[in-house]
Amino acid sequence: MSSKQQDKEQELRMFDVDRTDAYDLHDDAFHCAIEARMEHHAQPLFTGTHRVLEAGCGTGAFCRHFIQRLKGRAVWETTGVDIAPAMIAWNERHPQEHYRSMVGDLEDAALFAPESFDLVLCPMVLHHFPDPQIVLRNLTAWLRPGGYLCIIEPNGSSPVNRLSKFIRRCLERIKGLDYTRHFATVNETDHSMRSYLRWFAQNNLTIRHKATWTFLPSQCPSGLINWPRHYMYKAAQILGQPFCGNILIIFATK
Repeated sequence: MSSKQQDKEQELRMFDVDRTDAYDLHDDAFHCAIEARMEHHAQPLFTGTHRVLEAGCGTGAFCRHFIQRLKGRAVWETTGVDIAPAMIAWNERHPQEHYRSMVGDLEDAALFAPESFDLVLCPMVLHHFPDPQIVLRNLTAWLRPGGYLCIIEPNGSSPVNRLSKFIRRCLERIKGLDYTRHFATVNETDHSMRSYLRWFAQNNLTIRHKATWTFLPSQCPSGLINWPRHYMYKAAQILGQPFCGNILIIFATK
């Protein structure tokens, strides 16, 4: 296996076994914040009928939110794809109108036909690939001309994110990979806004909106890393430093 390919076994070990019942770490307020930005910068998606891909869907939290909120205004015929069968099984146990899901690998260019979707939404997924460019090329190919691509990712330029990643690597060296496998895999890589913008340009995508900001769950997560990181994010939020935002978002068109 190439060093740049995702270790599928590690991803399945985490998301198909360990995290199925606790996958959605962001609350409804987070989804509403994304919705507000999307409606402002991708307004055509909020009327009419659109073919939507939720790439790395998990339990489908993002697009399920939009489908409910857009009732009477727009119809998103959504396909969710995830590598973990347990996630897809969860979706099948919780059916929703206009939403279907399937097991699939985002590194597989043949997963969908070219120009299949009007919107590709990729929430908190690309950092699970050692080489996100492989997936970005596929997402771009599956998007129709004029369609929208939206990614939401950890901000690799955030000092808090960098520090927490350093602490995690130290813990892995001291205690072994099993110690951190319940909240991270060996595949994870954080990247800066500059890196993502460069990759978007290489795929001939036109940036419509880019931003970083700090968004925290309503409840402080537990854990040796998560607890102090939560309060460091709060401190960065108070300081108002834009580069300290823990989340980055990019909207682009093909």
